[in-house]
Amino acid sequence: MRETASLTIRVDRDLLRALKVRAVMNDRSSNGELTAILREVLKTEKAPEPRLGNRSDASQQ
Repeated sequence: MRETASLTIRVDRDLLRALKVRAVMNDRSSNGELTAILREVLKTEKAPEPRLGNRSDASQQ
């Protein structure tokens, strides 16, 4: 199993409702649907990774 991390976001109610509907249509949880959406978008975009420098919210690798 992959190592995971938590992320808290705020979205408006209509967007959350649409995510839940899409998740049900794809037989996924809301989290699974959001993960699939993000993977698809990030897979198709070829933008260079930003240089995060010393930002406190930057992931440490």
